Amino acid sequence: MGALASDVVIEGLPLALPAWTAFAAVGVGAVGGAAYAARRGFDVVGVVLLAVAAGLGGLLLRDTLLQTGTSIVLLDPLFLIVALAAAVVGFFFAGLIDRLGGLLLVLDALALGFFGTVGAASALRIQLDPVPAVFVGTATAVGGLVLRDLLAGDGPRIMRPGAFIAAAAFIGVTTFVMLVEATDIASGQAQIIAILVVFAVRLASVRFAWRTRPAADLTDRVWALWSRPDRDDGSGTS
Repeated sequence: MGALASDVVIEGLPLALPAWTAFAAVGVGAVGGAAYAARRGFDVVGVVLLAVAAGLGGLLLRDTLLQTGTSIVLLDPLFLIVALAAAVVGFFFAGLIDRLGGLLLVLDALALGFFGTVGAASALRIQLDPVPAVFVGTATAVGGLVLRDLLAGDGPRIMRPGAFIAAAAFIGVTTFVMLVEATDIASGQAQIIAILVVFAVRLASVRFAWRTRPAADLTDRVWALWSRPDRDDGSGTS
């Protein structure tokens, strides 16, 4: 029997963390998705679906974007088993998960950084340029949250004003790609650094109430400035 498909999750650039951390990251995301569904009163099918979406959505999106063939989450059944186990936990113990919100936030921040670096490493492995690699890594990091919210009928949380999630992932993934592409730091060390960056930014945004802002329409201000009567029109008259 050959190597498990889980060994391929971090194939390519030699990253620092062992393959089992992929299952841990999937479990963290799936538990959060299951608890989210349970709090909203979904039935068992809804809880399972949102747990699978939150836990595996990022890797599914990565494999779709990179056109790698059958997704890794289908090649290794352990990914689905972990997500289903997390769904059971979320279905029966959503209240307990809420009480452990601080711990879940810490684990979720670490998982965010892990998925982001794995996605970016996969993109760099097939020799994508740094900018697309950052895009793929960020999409991998937040893909599970986006898919969970869409299936629940909500606008994706990462697209609304709030604490840094996508921003934290973007900063960490950019750090990883820059370290790999522009320095002599080993990719494994770059992964650890990037995960710590995501972790620090994510937790700091919660601790210090850093918030992303809604769009600001400057049309009226620009138009008022442009249409001032005293603006020099270049004709030499005032």
